[in-house]
Amino acid sequence: MRNITLPLVIITCLASFTSFSARTIEAHAQIVLSDINVVDVKKGEVQFNKDVVITNNKITAIRPHSPSANEAKGTIRSHGKYLLPGLWDMHTHIRSYTAQDNLPMFIANGITGIRDLGITNHELIKQWKQQINAHELIGPRVVSSAVIIEGASPRFPSSLSISRADQVKPEIDKLVAQGAEIIKLFQNIPADVFTQIVNYAHEKGLKTSGHTPTGWSQIQAADIKLDSIEHLFGISNTFQAYDTYKFSEAEMDRLAHVLKQNNTFQSPTIVGYKYREKLYRVALDPTKNDATFEHAEEYKYTPAYFKAWWKGIKDRALTNIDISEFENQQKQFKFHQTILTELSQHGVKMLAGTDTPNPYLVLGSSLHDELLLYVESGMSTLEALRSATLYPGEYFGKEALIGQVKVGSYADLVILNHNPLDDIRHTRSIDKVITNGHIYNHKDLSKIKERQLVLLANLSPRDFDQYIYMDVRRNGLKAVQEKYPMLNKPIKGGGVATQDYDVNPEHLLRLSKSLDSGLQKKQAKLALEWNSLMFPNHQATQDALKALQK
Repeated sequence: MRNITLPLVIITCLASFTSFSARTIEAHAQIVLSDINVVDVKKGEVQFNKDVVITNNKITAIRPHSPSANEAKGTIRSHGKYLLPGLWDMHTHIRSYTAQDNLPMFIANGITGIRDLGITNHELIKQWKQQINAHELIGPRVVSSAVIIEGASPRFPSSLSISRADQVKPEIDKLVAQGAEIIKLFQNIPADVFTQIVNYAHEKGLKTSGHTPTGWSQIQAADIKLDSIEHLFGISNTFQAYDTYKFSEAEMDRLAHVLKQNNTFQSPTIVGYKYREKLYRVALDPTKNDATFEHAEEYKYTPAYFKAWWKGIKDRALTNIDISEFENQQKQFKFHQTILTELSQHGVKMLAGTDTPNPYLVLGSSLHDELLLYVESGMSTLEALRSATLYPGEYFGKEALIGQVKVGSYADLVILNHNPLDDIRHTRSIDKVITNGHIYNHKDLSKIKERQLVLLANLSPRDFDQYIYMDVRRNGLKAVQEKYPMLNKPIKGGGVATQDYDVNPEHLLRLSKSLDSGLQKKQAKLALEWNSLMFPNHQATQDALKALQK
């Protein structure tokens, strides 16, 4: 059995994760980005040869380039580079074994802000935000919904159930007291209650986002001023001939008018379709499996517990796929691309999001895939850029602080080697990232990725803690334990190896430590008790149980 204890090099790496050469913008110190080309995402043009001054992590001046600027202290010579506002992923669900295996990868990909729409303990997210602000953790700005709000039969144990009108005000008040910044709603909330939640959230100054209530059109959702519609929910109820993948010009005009009138954004997350397309292609030609899924180069930075979860979903899906489903999925994808293009051309605003970490969506990297899909669908490059910069600022009502390169805004910035207005793929040509008072040059960004590989080096999707982790996060340790009756008794020898997973005494011990650090002490204790049941003589587990009970 492989030894899975984290080696000293990984522990050292985690302890000093933010201590490498990223340059810190000290209080009252100035950084000058000299002779840089500023991408103005509002006007859709480039302001060439500018000197951009950053003080205390805000932009304090943008002026024509002066040769004398190159001599100033704190100058970063940037001739030929392009300055873009930091990117936002506006639909994420942070689920991490440790913050270090998720959050730094956003920065490595130029994403300086994320909108987190529930799943993870909000108190833990607030802790991470504090650590990011204190430079103890590399990560983006996080705007969090705290929870997902569902109806009477929640899909997720972590969700908040609101199914009656009398629950709306007290429950939303609690979320406000907990520091929720937006409200995320699911489709299983009764329509009248859904409406009251949106109205009361707005009274409390909160933005809203969500799926539309079952049976509702997008027009109905916009009419109650839902601030953003996720995944194109409700579109099938909006167009009369949706089932034949058609809409009339009048239908599109009306939808676009209502969305604009009510300032309702779309967060389509169409990159998930590319996973499903890959899935169908593998079903039709299994020889494509290695190149398409687990062994693809882009997935090497993905945590093992995501890979285990994804593989399980893929394996189950592949058992029931036929050619007709594949053809229908392709038609639906292309139809949705047409809808997005038409809406964008009508002036409806998009919010770029990925729905990370759903299957085969890569942390950070998949946002660039989403932007490329927008352009390939027919959206302009400028509108694609705005969906990850300008429009997030407008959605949050923070246009003065985020989403543009202008005086007074946060210095959340990406320096690119090539002009993104020429080709949306140039958002990947990252030279430097500036965020939270740090400047990460190309070498620093490479180190973030290298340390991700070190962090993941001794973890496998077959490790039992990695294999069950996402199930534990969704259903709880007790429910997961019941799925493995063969593991609810003492195990002879050093462990168990099955076709799908390996079990040794270190796995649930490691899971317990993760759950404990994730503020889930009850779950952490259950993991230790299960480990003690399987390996009653494992001293480290007994010691951990005693320590947890103190």
